[in-house]
This record gives sequence, C-alpha cells and structure tokens, in this order.
Amino acid sequence: MTKTISFVNQKGGVGKSTSVINIAACLAKQKKSVLIIDMDPQGNTTQVYSNITDDDQSIYNLLVKNTANQISIQSLKQKTYIKNVDLLPSNVLLSSAELDLVNKKNRESILKNSLKENKKDWKHYDYILIDCQPSLGLLTINSIMASDYVMVPLHADIFSLTGLELLTQTLTNVQKTFESNTTILGFFFTQVNKKEPLFKEAYELCLETYPNHLFKSYISASPTIDQSNATGQSVIHLSPNSNPSKDYQSLTIELMKKSPS
Repeated sequence: MTKTISFVNQKGGVGKSTSVINIAACLAKQKKSVLIIDMDPQGNTTQVYSNITDDDQSIYNLLVKNTANQISIQSLKQKTYIKNVDLLPSNVLLSSAELDLVNKKNRESILKNSLKENKKDWKHYDYILIDCQPSLGLLTINSIMASDYVMVPLHADIFSLTGLELLTQTLTNVQKTFESNTTILGFFFTQVNKKEPLFKEAYELCLETYPNHLFKSYISASPTIDQSNATGQSVIHLSPNSNPSKDYQSLTIELMKKSPS
C-alpha cells in the first residue's frame, strides 16, 4: 500500500528539499519505489533530478490547468537518474498557483482529488514524497490533505521549536476542518553540529514536548550536502560514506519502520 508523506515546515532553509532528495535515494537503495511530487515553486528538488524548463508542463498544469482532465500523472512524471525514483516536477509557474486556486471549488483538496483520479498511475509506488514550500499556504495545505503523514525537518534553534507549535496547530485545524486523517510521522533535526550546546538543549526540549514524534536520527552539518545538490545528485551517491549519507540512511530506516508500505 502506497504511503504518502509531506515534508513541511513554514520556515525556509531547514532542509525539506535536501531531505526529500536523499530519503528518496535511500528508499530506492532499500528496494522501494518512490514518486516525488515537487510542490515548492523554488523547485530545488526538481533542479537536482530534472532539466525541466519554465515552458514545460509541471505539477502546476495538473493542479490549475487540468479543467478537461487531459493531463495525467503518467504524462507529467519524469524518470530520474535513480532506478525506482520518479518525479512530478515543479517550475516557476507554480509560484502563481496560490492565486489561481483561491477561487476554485474544493481548493484545499485539488492535489488529493488529482491523485484519486490518477490512482492507476501511482498505486504501484511504495512511497510518495511531497516537497512543500516554506509556508503554510494553499499549496502546503493541499500537500497535507493529500498525505497520510507529515515529516518536519528542524533546525536546532528556538525559532524552529516555536514554529513547530504553530505547525502542529495548523495540522490539528486541518484535521478538524476537513476531517483529514493526516498524522505527524515525526520531527527530525538537520544541519546538526553535535558540539553545539544549543542542539542538545533543542533536542531534549523537543523530546520532552513531543516524545512520540522525535526521530532518533538527525542529519549532520556538512559541505558534502551542498556539493551533492550542486552536482545534481544525492549525497548517498556522491559520498556514500559521509556522515550525512549515513544519517539519511538511518533516518530512512526509522521512517520505514514507522510507515510500512
């Protein structure tokens, strides 16, 4: 059974795209099939896995321009360089989607309904990973509504933990308002320097506040991650023995145990 997971945080620069890129690669290494949906207008995940241009069709067309249901997931999805990892790409057009969708009927459920209508095109995947934009706007609400689970990457600072309370409240509101079954799979820290006292404080505070949701695994800070993104590949492939590579593999094992396909 396919499990759909959105990577959400209203704060930018916490590693959502990097985590989607690398967890997808780790899942493939575990012989799992993955469909990535890039719901971030910045398109960082797409830039790593695709050569799409602003003139090409993207997830924007499926959400906004599909009035006659002529666009399908099958027609949009692209192969990546990783076997068993496919992509529904984003491009700059998605930046206007919030305005384009605002007057549409069931605007919060357009992605969910599109997936339902195209189930034959994705039901064979073990996981669908959705990369969300850094906000709690309409695109992110669509992603949450279409998901079984939400994963939240965090920085080890007080601002991230403060924002976490807002995010959990938003999820609660979505569940109540739209009778959504989406639940939190967990939180995990990124760009971690274990020598920094702030990380230990933040980790312990998060563990105390959300004991059932904090992943044991965290992602070490390393220039290797930036190098992998710049060269258009996962850190798993660029530097398989690096700390971030080992960290993402450990995190992925935890994810699989929490959400068996």
